Amino acid sequence: MDETTPVADHRATTPATGPRTPAYSMGSICPPARRRLRTFAFDPMSTRLTGRFLTLDIPFERIKNPGPDGELVQVVDYDASRDKWYAPIDLNDPYLLAQDGIRPSESDPRAHQQVVYAVAMSVLERFERFMGRRFRWHREQILRLVPHAFEGQNAYFDPQRRAVLFGYYRADAENPGANLPHQIIFTCLSSDIVAHELTHAIVHRIRRLYSESTHRDVFAWHEAVADLMALFQHFTHRDVVLDAIATTSGELGKSAGLLDLAREFGESTGRGAALRSAIRNPDRTPNQFLAAREPHELGACFVAAVFDAYLDAYQSAIADLLRIATGGTGVLPPGHLHPDLVSRIADEAVRTADRILGMVVRAFDYLPVVDVRFGDVVRAIVTADRGLYPEDRQHLRSTLVEALRRRGIWPTSVRSLTDEALVWHQPDTGLNLGRGKPSVDLSQVILSASRDLDPIGHAGDLRTPPVLDGNGSSPPPEPPNTSSVFREVAKEITAWARSNALQLGLDPKFPISCGGIHVSYRRAGDRLPRPELAIQLLQRRADLEDPKQYRPPAIRAGTALVARADGSVDYIIAKPLPLSDPSMVTDDSTREFHEAGTQRLAEMTEWFEQLESADQLSPWTAEHAIHRLSFATIHSETGA
Repeated sequence: MDETTPVADHRATTPATGPRTPAYSMGSICPPARRRLRTFAFDPMSTRLTGRFLTLDIPFERIKNPGPDGELVQVVDYDASRDKWYAPIDLNDPYLLAQDGIRPSESDPRAHQQVVYAVAMSVLERFERFMGRRFRWHREQILRLVPHAFEGQNAYFDPQRRAVLFGYYRADAENPGANLPHQIIFTCLSSDIVAHELTHAIVHRIRRLYSESTHRDVFAWHEAVADLMALFQHFTHRDVVLDAIATTSGELGKSAGLLDLAREFGESTGRGAALRSAIRNPDRTPNQFLAAREPHELGACFVAAVFDAYLDAYQSAIADLLRIATGGTGVLPPGHLHPDLVSRIADEAVRTADRILGMVVRAFDYLPVVDVRFGDVVRAIVTADRGLYPEDRQHLRSTLVEALRRRGIWPTSVRSLTDEALVWHQPDTGLNLGRGKPSVDLSQVILSASRDLDPIGHAGDLRTPPVLDGNGSSPPPEPPNTSSVFREVAKEITAWARSNALQLGLDPKFPISCGGIHVSYRRAGDRLPRPELAIQLLQRRADLEDPKQYRPPAIRAGTALVARADGSVDYIIAKPLPLSDPSMVTDDSTREFHEAGTQRLAEMTEWFEQLESADQLSPWTAEHAIHRLSFATIHSETGA
């Protein structure tokens, strides 16, 4: 370009002509789709031992303020123990954008803020992809991440504060692992702990009443899915998977680092090993599950079974590669694997991990609204996956069900472990939300969910269609009013549920509320989307609660519905209670619900009594033990 070449200048104007017309025009620069941020290799200790940092590739969002302060999470760096605010990081700073964020450092609080934000956004994106919808917190609230919330060996999700709180502490003096004695350890710098705690918050959003301990499995399922998300996050880092395959000759079961959870935390607190491991108990028997009582211990049994299935599926997926590489013997010679073979095996390892985790996460819409059991999880996984992959050509469902069975985990109310026996109950009466009086108009929520899928759109943007004026132009759109639309649809669903209460496992004599409406678009095996509606119905039965107790445990029935876009109900996932009037039992369906509800009430009562007898607080404490159970108290025993 020489000195006489015209240059576009959109700022220069003249009184006579207005803005100058440039000799050529360039389109506006769009914001990037992705943001890359550096983190530690799972934790600072791992990075020091390997010399490796990791980079997370996350969605690029318009961060409102330093913090970072985004649409879904806000990092608030206040240290309550020292009454100190730390300067927030500005991820929109051009220098940081140019170098994938700040270099991770234990001594720089801004690096801590970057790590928790990056890991949180990565976990949220995976949930969105598997669930088939944009994720939003309840009533568009935001989740706060507090990297230096307190001094102590703990990190936990606090639903009341809508925050994930991370502690910091000094390493054990006698057995600090690969750390210095009394070295300060920050839980916020462990990607595993961040992913684990963020998953607790997500599960609480999807199934809010899983924070009520109505059975030993409820909190255990919370811990299991949080551990699974943290462990499978390892497989998003392909370099880590490549290294694990190269060093173990493809035998991932021998790769402790890839399948360990929170190694630095476990070693620094004197345990001598990682906090938990997916393969610590290779004995595929039900003994540990039957003996376990503590939620983390119970959840670890489920995690072990899932990784049993993962390793079996992985070995099956790479069997042909090994046969090709060994001339048909399948036995690898001593020495290092060829880099091309390592790369191909890594592809299968990552793909299988993504598929297994997707099976677990997608099952959430098929889980009961209350009182979840591990047997319910098995049925939900099979039902959700069968709808997308009916043929199961890779035998992943059967592999997972068998792995769970060998660990002692299966539903007790089925005739066998075949797909046909495990899928949830399908109504025989042709229930349809859009038929009869009252009926439900689902068009607005489906429209909202469809618009949400636009990556640059506004979540829940239910703007009214523009009305053209006489000149053919449209006025500015009205502001979105998503909440009012969903409230109206919820009222219609509640009225419909009251009219069909007995068919839904609910009692028509008590109020019914709509706890959630979600529309998902999931891609099936034929690569086409499957639109589904997931609806949560709740009913509290005060008549079954003990009036003599101070704040007795809430006794709730709940039903989850999975329906098609036309309103036809595919599945009813009910957690019933005994009907208040036995004369309402008029057919096989209501009799089944009534009997199941009677048994469930007896099991809940027995569980509440166990909690009281095991309670360590003073006997004159009036509040029931269930109300003192929280993520903080459960994590205080293990730290995370």
